[in-house]
Amino acid sequence: MKKFFGILFCIFICWSSGAMAGQKQGQDEILAQVGPYKLTKKEFEAKLETAPPQIKMILAHQPQLKKALVERWVEISLLSLAARDAKLDQDPKIKAKIEEITKQILAQAYLEKTFAGVEKVSEKELRTYYETHKEKFRKPASIRARHILIEVPQNASPKEEKEALKKAKELRARLLKGEDFAKLAREYSADPGTKNRGGDLGFFTRGQMVKEFEEVAFKLKPGEISQPVRTAFGYHIIKVEEIREAKQQKYEEVKEKVRQELTQAREEAALQKVLRELQKKYPAHIYEDRI
Repeated sequence: MKKFFGILFCIFICWSSGAMAGQKQGQDEILAQVGPYKLTKKEFEAKLETAPPQIKMILAHQPQLKKALVERWVEISLLSLAARDAKLDQDPKIKAKIEEITKQILAQAYLEKTFAGVEKVSEKELRTYYETHKEKFRKPASIRARHILIEVPQNASPKEEKEALKKAKELRARLLKGEDFAKLAREYSADPGTKNRGGDLGFFTRGQMVKEFEEVAFKLKPGEISQPVRTAFGYHIIKVEEIREAKQQKYEEVKEKVRQELTQAREEAALQKVLRELQKKYPAHIYEDRI
């Protein structure tokens, strides 16, 4: 709960202190007032819409916590007024922080204005991009496997190496006779990440495992158990549970991903164009030798 209120505080500290009391509020209901500041219901609900999904979920199940948010707004407003009365806003260090925050807010607002003018990606452009980049949307083959690791210490002696291999071969023989792979993995595997899951590695594609392990694993058929495989970690006994063949994703499956990718590319191009124009208006220089 402390973490929750910490997040809430961060959200509210970034809010303005509400409208000044002298401003017209129309018919909007006022939820709280502190000196010259007012928090309206419309403003409050608008701010909640910008909260992270996990916060929204918590508030949906515990609506009474909304009162805590309003209380935080009151506390922040009180502290803010007290700081002004104490002329802390005139302190050079505080002024520098306020300037930095203001700069970030203005930069974000200008970005939003810039991106609002970016042309939307059309259906035709989405389809064309998909058709000319189909390989990009092809899911590679993957397998789900289990393994039992018999660890071999670094700089192991020939005797330790021989004993580890012997143990791996003994376990494989027991597996071939029908003993449960998951049970033996929980009992003998030295891999802490999969031991308690019965050696289950989940699904993985080529390039995710060490080369020696991968080369053997992708040659196995479902249900097949490998010979001991030596890697830098020790000896592995591998069993493939399931194989998923490579698959071409359909256009509808990746349409939104393509839209996001093209939109981001356009926004990045718009940003770079704006930055080039601004650098002509406001000369900028980085003194690399001083960094």
